[in-house]
Amino acid sequence: MGTRRGVTLTELLAAMGGMVCLTAVLCPALMEAKDSAEQTACAANLSRIGEALRLYAGDHDGFLPDCGAASSLGGAPPADGRHVASRFNAPGSSAWPHVRAVGNQANLWILVQEGYAAARLFVCPATSDRPSLNDDRSDSIMGFLAMDPATGCPTPAEDRFLQRVAAGRCSYSYQNQFVHPGTDPEVADPKNATTHILLHPATLAILADRNPYTRTDLVNQPIVSPADQPEANSPNHGGRGQNVLYLGGDVRWQESPRCGPLRSDGRYDNIYWPDAGPPDDPTNIPRTLDDSYLVP
Repeated sequence: MGTRRGVTLTELLAAMGGMVCLTAVLCPALMEAKDSAEQTACAANLSRIGEALRLYAGDHDGFLPDCGAASSLGGAPPADGRHVASRFNAPGSSAWPHVRAVGNQANLWILVQEGYAAARLFVCPATSDRPSLNDDRSDSIMGFLAMDPATGCPTPAEDRFLQRVAAGRCSYSYQNQFVHPGTDPEVADPKNATTHILLHPATLAILADRNPYTRTDLVNQPIVSPADQPEANSPNHGGRGQNVLYLGGDVRWQESPRCGPLRSDGRYDNIYWPDAGPPDDPTNIPRTLDDSYLVP
């Protein structure tokens, strides 16, 4: 009866080396497939949000959602019939600190509040973000973060999420709707207040993966320096690029942030910068109808 020969150390090392080599070959391909799947799912989110925005605009005289949120400049939304605060009982940012704290996302929340879109659509699968806990459609809730109205702070469950996961409830940056201080033509064109499906160009970027330079007051996520990286991509997809939704309804993967409307200088608008000043200045706002400036 023959004896069974064991595996020698040399053979074991050779097998392990082969496995290491195989892993080295397969891992990049698997990561690329994962990135591609997340990119596709993210684009599908934006496409569905785009449809929700078009439905909302069709029901609201062509205007996109705007409750007067997003700016630290304050000031009540003008009573010109264009703003949500003049049609619904929604407060402006100067009077309601909850809206100011969650920023421009409060404008997007109207789509969830009014039943046009589900909160899960606002989470990019490539991020650690999680869908909003808010499911109450009352006028007292105007943001993706669950806030305690008595304290003006996130609820205990929300605070634990923000502290432990270091993520948010909305992965996308929306066209800055707060150009209401535009009563002074030197600051901004008043006609630019609240994006309109006919007044603004179809090439205007209105929603995209998160702006790399700005964040909300409550979500302490890393941002990059506009001075060091003036043309940075969104961090959502590892800086490779971003999915962008345009006012015309199409969604495109863009490998550069210069993918907004073509400007007079022959360059495409940087969707994460305003026309004047740096993007990390909270007082900055879009200046013209073709100025894409997407902020959280």
